[in-house]
Amino acid sequence: MTHTDVTRTLRGIQFLRDLSDELIDQLADVAQIVEIPAGTVIFRQGEAASTLYLVVEGNVSLEVCAAGVGCKRILTVGSGELLGWSPVLEQGRLTATARAISEAQAVAFSGPQILAICEQNPRFGYEFMKRAALALAKRLNATRLQLLDVFGTQMPAATDERPDEAET
Repeated sequence: MTHTDVTRTLRGIQFLRDLSDELIDQLADVAQIVEIPAGTVIFRQGEAASTLYLVVEGNVSLEVCAAGVGCKRILTVGSGELLGWSPVLEQGRLTATARAISEAQAVAFSGPQILAICEQNPRFGYEFMKRAALALAKRLNATRLQLLDVFGTQMPAATDERPDEAET
């Protein structure tokens, strides 16, 4: 794909909406569009975190895996969403496994290159990290809902009392 094709693709991604043409061009310089066949594992939980993706089209499941339990889907990431946040938060290892549910297309970025752009342009860095935080909040909420579904009847009931109020 040409630089123009990558730029056009980036402009169509919801995660990057409202970014300046200059920033989109800068991102296009370090972006690679990848085609992902259905069923492909894009990355595995525990692997070194180096690449992040923005999904252009298709759906990708995020799975958490544990010995004796296997892998459980916690969320599906679709068009316009961030996939693989760990590299930009300088996490050493990936926290989930990503698997294409359908044929997918994504834009791949090197985590260190995105961080360099964030450092060179603090306004972009702020916007990028704010959007990454929203993606993380969505994943945290999905995980909480999974916990309620799995452990809802076994979790201790919460009280409206706060510890300091119970003493008065």
